[in-house]
Amino acid sequence: MKSFERESWNVPVWLVVFGVVIFLAAASGYALYYVQSPWLSGIVSGLFTGLVLYGLALIPQVYMFRELERYRSIGVRALLDNRHEQSYYRPLLAVATDFVWVTGASCTRFIDDFLDPLSDSATLLDAMRSNRRLKLKVLIPGDEYMKDEARSRFAAKAEKIAALKKEFGPRFELRRFSDWARLSFLVVDGDFIGGPIFDSDNSKHAPAVHVDGSKPFARKHREYFDIMWGNSVPHD
Repeated sequence: MKSFERESWNVPVWLVVFGVVIFLAAASGYALYYVQSPWLSGIVSGLFTGLVLYGLALIPQVYMFRELERYRSIGVRALLDNRHEQSYYRPLLAVATDFVWVTGASCTRFIDDFLDPLSDSATLLDAMRSNRRLKLKVLIPGDEYMKDEARSRFAAKAEKIAALKKEFGPRFELRRFSDWARLSFLVVDGDFIGGPIFDSDNSKHAPAVHVDGSKPFARKHREYFDIMWGNSVPHD
């Protein structure tokens, strides 16, 4: 059994704020009975009224705070309306230390955005050059499971992919699986960002969720990546 000194509790910030407001309102209301000075009584009365009104205004927000806390507890860090927001990924990729996994219909946008040496924002390329421990795994479907547009985009990246393999060797791996891509996601150390791939090929503007990589939602996707990776073949 843990000793009392070692027990810990996670108290939501909103609950602390609400508790402080209630305490101060009660304290100022109680003080009104003992204040004799008219000017001080006016100050205390105004403080009491303001705290009561503020406390009442907080009550409707408690539900919202509780919902946010629930999402936080399951690891949700952000919801993205459009998962092709380069500016959102750059800070995560810039500080990647151990590994980056990415999968999608062709991953060509990812290569263009973060691994192109001619780009002004080759964030992941710079990170891999400065950190020799960092490894990248790219997992995409085989040609027969790509739509014509995706297949053409990927074929156009042959020289870039060859250059990445030459520069990073085993730290850059690209493998292909025998099925249609159903998910597009990125795993960066302890972060997961991903969402579905739609048949209409409008996935570029699809929403995505950013989740703590240690939570069940992210772990399931990482397990899926491991299984697909194990059943895939190296890209020549």
